[in-house]
Amino acid sequence: MAGLPARIVRDSRLLLLDFDGVVTTEAEDVGLKAQTLSVFAAIGAQFGERALKMVRLAGRAIYDAGGSLQLGPLLYHAAKLLKPVDAPIEPTLARLIAACTDSLDYRGIAPAGENLREALARLQERGIEVAILTNGVRENVFRVLALKGLTEMFPPEHIFDAISTLDKHGKLHPKPDPKGYQFVLRELGVEPASCIVVDNSRKNVRAAKREVGCGAVIYIGNSLKAKDRKVIDHLSPSFVHLMDEIVAVLGRADIVEPARIGLPLDEHISAPVD
Repeated sequence: MAGLPARIVRDSRLLLLDFDGVVTTEAEDVGLKAQTLSVFAAIGAQFGERALKMVRLAGRAIYDAGGSLQLGPLLYHAAKLLKPVDAPIEPTLARLIAACTDSLDYRGIAPAGENLREALARLQERGIEVAILTNGVRENVFRVLALKGLTEMFPPEHIFDAISTLDKHGKLHPKPDPKGYQFVLRELGVEPASCIVVDNSRKNVRAAKREVGCGAVIYIGNSLKAKDRKVIDHLSPSFVHLMDEIVAVLGRADIVEPARIGLPLDEHISAPVD
């Protein structure tokens, strides 16, 4: 596989990461998502059967609108249905989030390796900020980062979830909605062209590149479809591997990349899909 083009890193001020399946490994992500039933049981135990019905209604509404069922939007819409009339949503939402995160078993989360910690520190030394944008909830991110020993690498103001993107009209903008990315970039004062987006969802990286204009997008996975070859700038099998690649690039200060971002990925492109 072609190495990470140096220009992708050197022209950037922000590395914007997905969380589930990127900062967490695929196995860790699967382990947490497999606990959905225990999460629903915790909601039922704390809020009663009506709450479970509201959660299911919220999930149905998200699916009917063509969205994916992610924890952040699900809990937000459930809280809207559950909260007392004319009351603010925040107390109900906070209780729902606490019920979910308190019910999860985090014992499958492994500490991050020292190489990853050093790589993140190296980015910060070079003036490249690192942030997280997840469709989950920030509280879950905080717990996982603590278990991985990465809390100090990600200040709270650099961690965003779908609920963070709530606009004045009461609408969320979870990924791949471009307004979610635009919100984060405004908050951090970074131009789209100076942002690298890293995600394990093809539709998320396509939106970041085509609709937001992010300078580069990196897909975490093992192969690319033919239609993605002109959009995705780099393919890496894992976040840990990507950070090793970035450190290698930062150590080659004398290398000058051509203006074009991206190198051939043909050997990693799967057969075209009709």
